[in-house]
Amino acid sequence: MVLGFVAVKYIFKQLGEEVLGIIYFTAMMNAVLCAVLEMGICSTTVREVSAHCESEPDYIHDLIRTASLFYWGAYALLGLTIYFLAPILVEKWINLKTMDASTATTAIRIIGVASLITLPQRFYASLFRGLQRMGLTNFIDVSIIALQQIGTVVIIVLHGGLVHIAYWFLACFGLSILTYLFASAHFFSWQALFPRYSSGVVRRNFGYSLNIMSISMLSIIHMQADKLIISKLLPIGVVGYYGVGYASISKGISVPDAVSQAAFPSFSALFKAGNYPDLISQYRKLQDMVCLATVPLFAAIPFATVPLFTFIFTEEIAKMLLLPMTFLCVGFYMHGAMTIPYFFSLAVGKPGISAKSNFIALFTVLPVTGVLIYFFGLAGAGFSWVFYHLFVYVYAIPRICSECLKIPTKEWYAHIGKILAVASLAYGVAWTLPEFLGAQSILALTVAYLGGSAVFILGAYRLMSEELKTALWRLLHTLTTRSAEVA
Repeated sequence: MVLGFVAVKYIFKQLGEEVLGIIYFTAMMNAVLCAVLEMGICSTTVREVSAHCESEPDYIHDLIRTASLFYWGAYALLGLTIYFLAPILVEKWINLKTMDASTATTAIRIIGVASLITLPQRFYASLFRGLQRMGLTNFIDVSIIALQQIGTVVIIVLHGGLVHIAYWFLACFGLSILTYLFASAHFFSWQALFPRYSSGVVRRNFGYSLNIMSISMLSIIHMQADKLIISKLLPIGVVGYYGVGYASISKGISVPDAVSQAAFPSFSALFKAGNYPDLISQYRKLQDMVCLATVPLFAAIPFATVPLFTFIFTEEIAKMLLLPMTFLCVGFYMHGAMTIPYFFSLAVGKPGISAKSNFIALFTVLPVTGVLIYFFGLAGAGFSWVFYHLFVYVYAIPRICSECLKIPTKEWYAHIGKILAVASLAYGVAWTLPEFLGAQSILALTVAYLGGSAVFILGAYRLMSEELKTALWRLLHTLTTRSAEVA
C-alpha cells in the first residue's frame, strides 16, 4: 500500500491528474468486463475443489480443463473488445482537457489488454483457495504488485510517460500469469491445465454457476457504477482522485474477504457432512471476528484522509475527499459485515438470494447513484455506497437469516446495530475533540484515534459471542504456555 501511495504521488506530480485518471478508469472498466464474463466459475471451483479434490480427482481435472477453456476464450474476446473500443471511449465518454487523444487511446489499449489477464488468473487463484492455500496466492499477488509499483516510480524518475508505464504493466501482468500457471501445474499437472470442454462438468455445475455469475456481474456493476458515472459527468482527473481514495479504503475489505474465502471451503464441507451445529458455531465466531476487528480499520480512514491525501495530492484535494471517503468507509464496513453471511449462503446452496437482491438493486439503487453524483459530486458517489448496502440489508439479510442461518432477523440487526452504536460513540467523540481543542495536527489526530479505539475495544469485548471469547482465551492460553516453555 505504501508503495502504491508513492507511485500515485509520482504520477500526479510528474505526469498530471489525467494520467492518473486514465489508469484508474481503465482498471474500473476492466473490473466490469471481467465480472460480466467471469461466469461464476471461480466460486464454483472453490466449492468443488474443496469438496471433491481427493474423492474425484478425474472430475476436478475435467473441471479445470473446461474452466480454462472458458476463461482463456473470454480473455481473447475481452482483449479484442478493449482494443477496438478504446478510441470510441476516448472520443465519446472520457472528458480530456490537455492529454492527446491518441496517447490516451494507446494507454487504454495496452493497460486494458494487459490487466484483463486477471480473468484467467482469478481462476487459477480459486484452485489454491479450494486447496486452502491462500498464503500462496497472497504471496504471488503482493510480490507482483510491489514489483509493478516500484517499476512505475523508476520509469517516472527516468522521465518515462504514460505509454511506458502501460508497457511495464503489461510485463508485470504477464509475469503474474506465468507464475500462476507454473504453481497450478505443480499441484495438478500441465495436462490438467490444457483447455478442453467437458459437457458433464457443465451440466453438473451450470445452475450454481449461473447464480454466482449473476451475483458477480451485478455486484461489480454496483461497485464500479460510481466511478463509471463520475468519468462521464466529471473531468477524468477527478476519477483518479476518487479512484485512489476508493482503492485505499477497499484494501480494508481484504480482511473480511480473506476470512470469508478461507471459511467458504470449511462451510461447504460442514454442510455436506450435515454438521449444522458446528457450522453455526463457526459462523457466529467468524461473523463476530469480521464485524468487530474491521471497525478500527475503517474508522482510521477519516482521521488519516486529510494528512494522507495532502501528502499525495494537495490540501485542497484532501479536504474535497474527506466527506466522500467517510461515506465510503461506512459503506465498505457494511459490505464487510455481509461477507460471512454471503459466503454462508453460497456454501448451503442458496446463491439465488444475493442474485435477486443485486438484480432488484439494478433498477432501484443504480438510478439513485446517478442522481446523487449529478447533484452532489464525489460526496454523492461516496454516499451511494451507504445507500446500496442499506438496500441489501433490508432485502437480503432477512432471507439469509430465515433460509440459511435459521436465526431471527432481529438478532442479526440488533448485533450489528450495537456494534455501530459503540463505534459511532467512541470514534465520534474522538473525531470532535481535536477540532474542539483547535488541534488538527497529525499527532492530535493519532492520539484521538487511539483513544477512540481503546474505548471501542472495551465495548467490543462485551458484544462478542461466547464462541469468539472462548477461541480468544484459548489462543491467549496457548501463547502464554509457549512463552513460559521458551523462557
